[in-house]
Amino acid sequence: GCMMNERLYPLGHIERTEDCHTCFCSKGAMECCSLFHTPITYDTKNCKVIFSKKRCDYDVVQKDDSSEMCYSIQARV
Repeated sequence: GCMMNERLYPLGHIERTEDCHTCFCSKGAMECCSLFHTPITYDTKNCKVIFSKKRCDYDVVQKDDSSEMCYSIQARV
């Protein structure tokens, strides 16, 4: 198996780790990719980013009311 963050994973494909990655464990190495995308285009003055480990994704919410979502700023062409 492979060790990652003090946890032993079996050889082969790992669909989801505790840290929200998908990995492949071989005898010599463990290769992983994240299951989430980090938001970069949002109103940083009025909004904040919160990571949901349950969903393996970020929510962009209002700074003064985290129950209210913020929406990404779309670039105009």
